[in-house]
Amino acid sequence: MKTSAKTLLIACLLMSTRLFAQTDAYQSAMKKGLDLLSASQSSENFIAAANHFERIANAETKQWLPIYYSAYANLTVGLLSQDQTLKDQYFDKALTQVEHADAISVDNSEIYTLKGYAQFMKMSVDPQNRFSLIGEANASLGKAKQLDPENPRPHFVQGQNTFYTPEAFGGGKAMAKPMLAEAVKKYDQSKPSTDLAPDWGAERAKTLLEQCK
Repeated sequence: MKTSAKTLLIACLLMSTRLFAQTDAYQSAMKKGLDLLSASQSSENFIAAANHFERIANAETKQWLPIYYSAYANLTVGLLSQDQTLKDQYFDKALTQVEHADAISVDNSEIYTLKGYAQFMKMSVDPQNRFSLIGEANASLGKAKQLDPENPRPHFVQGQNTFYTPEAFGGGKAMAKPMLAEAVKKYDQSKPSTDLAPDWGAERAKTLLEQCK
């Protein structure tokens, strides 16, 4: 019995050591990806960040953050592109990755925020034929706010979307101002739950709010 107990204890210790090593490797890889994102200034930089997070996602299939950040980086590549076809391709990829993240972490406010962001940008490529995507984007952002009322990002994205929507279609600076003001207020009151948690949008929200005055 003593030998069996000792063997079991050693096995448990080895498993714990392996688990901690895997956790440390994941944390390190994710932090490297976040450093890549924060330093990115060009499409090429964001593509590199997207690919980095996608590799992590392929290895860590139960984690939603890697595929979420890959989607965010691909969305940003689409925003930076001047080619409409490329924009569409990157927005489509971001939306596909958002659905992947949603399958891993159901009813997640951050994921629905990113989904609403990507849906609106997909619409912006061809507004005349995709105007219905505004309703879908607003529905996604509405669910994001419902899932986490304190999350500033859905307020920011909705305010930004409204800021760039023509007044004739219910947008404009006056309509966007209270949304952006609410976003800035929530950014000031919120802190990321972990070092890896989403923490984007605050400076952009403040910039757009200033432009509404």
